Amino acid sequence: MRSLCEDRNVNLLSNARVVRVERTDDDVSWLMERLAAALSGTTRSVLVPVGGQEMPPAVVTDLEKRAARDLEDVRIIVRTSGSTTGHGRLVGLSAAQLTASINATDDRIGGPGTWVLALPPHHIAGLQVVARSVLAGTTPVVLTGSFDAEQLAAGIDRALARDQNSRVHLSLVPTQLVDALANDRCREALARCTSVLVGGAAAGPGLISRARQAGIGVRVTYGMSETCGGCVYDGVPLAGMQVRIDEGVVHLGGPMVMSGYLDADLGIDERDGLRWLTTSDLGHLDAGELVIDGRADDVIISGGLKINAAEVAQAVRATGMVSRAAVLGLSDERWGELVTAVVVPSASWTSARELREAVASRLPRSHAPRMVVTAEEVPMLASGKVDRIRLRQWAEAARDEGRAWRRD
Repeated sequence: MRSLCEDRNVNLLSNARVVRVERTDDDVSWLMERLAAALSGTTRSVLVPVGGQEMPPAVVTDLEKRAARDLEDVRIIVRTSGSTTGHGRLVGLSAAQLTASINATDDRIGGPGTWVLALPPHHIAGLQVVARSVLAGTTPVVLTGSFDAEQLAAGIDRALARDQNSRVHLSLVPTQLVDALANDRCREALARCTSVLVGGAAAGPGLISRARQAGIGVRVTYGMSETCGGCVYDGVPLAGMQVRIDEGVVHLGGPMVMSGYLDADLGIDERDGLRWLTTSDLGHLDAGELVIDGRADDVIISGGLKINAAEVAQAVRATGMVSRAAVLGLSDERWGELVTAVVVPSASWTSARELREAVASRLPRSHAPRMVVTAEEVPMLASGKVDRIRLRQWAEAARDEGRAWRRD
């Protein structure tokens, strides 16, 4: 454990502790103790969890360079993935915000229970699994190592045996759910969970439909680090949350919205007695339910047309010809940006040309990919989001090396 003050002799955020937290029983046990102190108000320490390839000294240096303010109520600092820019924001969260999120989640999913931790605890979704366990007075079942469907099934079995009410909850990202549904034993175990939260990235309707047909209590969550994780479940805001759409952009207000960014602008507005966050997401309301249309920075301008990359990616996946897909715009002299799909072919794959034609039967032909890159995987971050930086690097390399299919 390191103090910013001790490491660099600075005054800003002098109570911060940058700590490496992995998905192990020992680390989670330690994290539970720290979160218990934070949530109960018995400590003024500010926890900055790190994991993966991050090293605490480098994070300390980064905080020193970028932290511009010391928010009094902040007890946790989480950093956004920065999947597009490579440089995530510093998000300050208070005990009250975390507690509001946990209570509203428990209310929506039928009450507290025993959680299975399958996500990195230094990201907000995994951190919340641990925090919910603290308030519930339970101990999560920790899945160590790389994600494995058999291990998940065994973990669910342990959680069911441990919980006196047989109430088990789980949080997954879409790629994990895909792998879990492909395993018979895991699919049956998931059906015995009280709730399976799926978030972190867009989950296609086909995936959710398959899970529900298997009797799994899937809840599609929408949220971010700035809202203590999921704050809208199946299109409906949690208790206390409000959603507003302004010129197609999603705005979120409520008690689980962050205290503010610690770098650059604060990032929130105070209105109607609520903290409001302007997201980077496009969306609309359908019969009162929030529908996410994609990210504002995922709009591709090709041939003078604005094309929603998320909408194209969904159409690509709907062809059944791929098991994974991501869409982006690559710079192009003729088109401005070229609609490019990076795909992992499925058993139904035929050709890139036929994939384009299949997408063109669902969307305007101008929206169908003009470049297709086949790959063994789509690069992902530990948070479950597509690694946009690596994705662009892969696509550009395939284009430059002549490995991509292209249709002018």
